Amino acid sequence: MNIDFTLNGACRSVSAEPGENLQVLLQRMGVPSVRASDDGEGFAGSDTILLDGRAVLAGLMVAGQAAGHSIETIESLRQGPRLSALQDAMIEAGVVQSGYNTPAAALLLEELLRRKAAPTEEDIRDALSGLFSRATGYKQFFQAVAIARARRSDRPWPGPVAPSFSDGLRVIGKPRRKIDGVKLAAGMKAFVEDRMETGSCVLAMLRSPHAHAVIRSIDSSRAQAVPGVVMVIDHRNCPNIVYTQAGQGFPEPSPYDYRMFSRVVRHVGDRVAAVVAENSDAARRALGLIAVEYEVIPAVLSLDDAMSGRLPPVHGDHLSEIVYQFGIGADAAKNLAASASGGTGNIEEGFRAADAVIERTYSTSRVQCTPLEPHIVYTKMDGDRLIVHASTQVPWHLRRILARVLGLSENRIRVIKERVGGGYGSKQDVLMEEVCAFATLRTGRPVLYKYTREEEFIAATTRHPFRIA
Repeated sequence: MNIDFTLNGACRSVSAEPGENLQVLLQRMGVPSVRASDDGEGFAGSDTILLDGRAVLAGLMVAGQAAGHSIETIESLRQGPRLSALQDAMIEAGVVQSGYNTPAAALLLEELLRRKAAPTEEDIRDALSGLFSRATGYKQFFQAVAIARARRSDRPWPGPVAPSFSDGLRVIGKPRRKIDGVKLAAGMKAFVEDRMETGSCVLAMLRSPHAHAVIRSIDSSRAQAVPGVVMVIDHRNCPNIVYTQAGQGFPEPSPYDYRMFSRVVRHVGDRVAAVVAENSDAARRALGLIAVEYEVIPAVLSLDDAMSGRLPPVHGDHLSEIVYQFGIGADAAKNLAASASGGTGNIEEGFRAADAVIERTYSTSRVQCTPLEPHIVYTKMDGDRLIVHASTQVPWHLRRILARVLGLSENRIRVIKERVGGGYGSKQDVLMEEVCAFATLRTGRPVLYKYTREEEFIAATTRHPFRIA
């Protein structure tokens, strides 16, 4: 079906599939700034557009709804090579951090300024209420609007947006414009998804519904027969190498206790199989056709369970293999990942000398970092060299771990750390890159893998809950 509409002031006529998502269509038309970060649920706001001047979410619309209407994206705010006064003010005020939803924020504030020449702080909060902002607070947005208003009226902005510290230093402790702020505020290509080439494959993961189980059998024959499926990966055809997913240092103290795919699944959301396909529809269809037989094992679900000794250890089965680079006080049979003991001084004497001794137990909750950009990786071949476009905080550790898992020398792997659309520590582990890279090595095809928001919660590492006594 053909759809006629106006995009950033230009009349456009495009062919769209029946029911095609408008956000998908706009990215296909070369508008990278309208991003998907919430699986079409509508809570993140990264897919904000102005439809006939009104802010809406492209991910909640089908392409046909745009027919006969006017769409504005962040690209409409640029004045030739220059940014708008609002975009420039956002950079100066320090709003641009991860940059993943900066274009949406600029559109929302632009729409507000069209309605109200002198918006209050409450107006700004209301305008941004549909935007999930993980990287900053409201103060910088208030400042950005004030700076933009002043410049539009040819009035100087009085003074810096933030105080300066460290008199002996030139950059540290000083308010400075972000080096790549223009690119991010303009919604230009900067993230992993922007590197995806035409004809690339996508990867989707089948995940365990059980907290602890042994995979007795897998039948992927029906999945492999789906048109568009290129490859199905499971424990039978992947490297049988143990490694650590942690990328915080080397030599790495964390135990090597993980395989790309294992016969044992140890949490709900653990990997069972991966489908590499020509498109997302084929990948999703194939996932539903993989038949898996599980033998469910009683699961350790709490600290008390882990310490009780009544349940099978998480890594206590005969299929487990753990390699320790050096002693860290671990005991897999007791679910003890590491331990240390010792102290300074005489604790009993300290207690006796104290005016008061308070004994309490503190517990923390699990924390998911929820970066606006989900975990994502794009892999391709350049001759016989593997290229990895990654949203990672540890590119050198990623290359080192990939080399071990894939059996390649490090100089045959090039990791390109693209702009990270939020990490907060959650992108220091190797959670997906090795599967995507293996798929590219085996098929020769470029492959993209992007977590769903559900996978962020069930398959990404989190901050573990603590009990401190």
